[in-house]
Amino acid sequence: MWIIILIKQNYMAIHFEWTEDISVGNEIIDGQHKRLLDQINKIFDEIFSGVDHEKVKEAIQFLDKYIQEHFTYEETYMTNINYPHLIEHKNLHHEFIQKYYKFKEDFNTGINKETLLLEIESYIGLWWVNHIAKEDKRYQLYLIDSNKKIK
Repeated sequence: MWIIILIKQNYMAIHFEWTEDISVGNEIIDGQHKRLLDQINKIFDEIFSGVDHEKVKEAIQFLDKYIQEHFTYEETYMTNINYPHLIEHKNLHHEFIQKYYKFKEDFNTGINKETLLLEIESYIGLWWVNHIAKEDKRYQLYLIDSNKKIK
């Protein structure tokens, strides 16, 4: 995974680039992660270039769909491969959902949009690095190890 840091005046923007080393070996999940990565970078671009209310709204709408689609699919996938850390992984998803609802509530109640975008940038950036690049990788490694034991 590549992290690119852009600096403009007093702002620093982080951009993530997809690399195969963070693939989980499942085409659908990797595709979902790539779409999330694109959205994260759009949020970062918005922070970097100025805050647009409609862009924030689009990011929130994307996350509504992403949470439902991705978490359901990924948790079903982990169930199907008998992933032993499924409960812990679901708890991480639950924490993300709770944080997301807070972002959405803040947006709807009129919090300063630039402040909100900075919070989203920080949280989702850390989510990308810690959850997708590490936690999700664990179930791929589990599956590879399980397949070796079967053979």
